[in-house]
Amino acid sequence: MLQFLLGFTLGNVVGMYLAQNYDIPNLAKKLEDIKKDLDAKKKPPSS
Repeated sequence: MLQFLLGFTLGNVVGMYLAQNYDIPNLAKKLEDIKKDLDAKKKPPSS
């Protein structure tokens, strides 16, 4: 249990440091852009 908490805390601290000091891309926004591009490229149903 202690090892889990230590790893979790260390991961959060490192993540906060990286987010504040480096330009980390927003993955959720990138995925939305990719989804929009794929939807735009789909062929309309032929009827």
